[in-house]
Amino acid sequence: MADTTATAVRPTAHVITLAGRCTAPSITDTTDRDTIALHVAAENALSMALGLLRNPQGSAADLERATARACRAATMLKRLSAAQAEGGAA
Repeated sequence: MADTTATAVRPTAHVITLAGRCTAPSITDTTDRDTIALHVAAENALSMALGLLRNPQGSAADLERATARACRAATMLKRLSAAQAEGGAA
């Protein structure tokens, strides 16, 4: 005999799919020192911003510093992108 027990159906939440590391664009010239320096600067700025944001005792000043680091990272990424389009570091 079939199970006739009623179960509540919950609507599913909207899921945002994030790209994995394997889909990220790669740097074509990894030997160019300026390109590597821009990449490192962007990663360090993002890491610092995340560190400040993850601090459970974070203050308004920490949020301001995290915002500044994120803006710096965006600038470095913009320069890196322009350098890749031109074939070398800017």
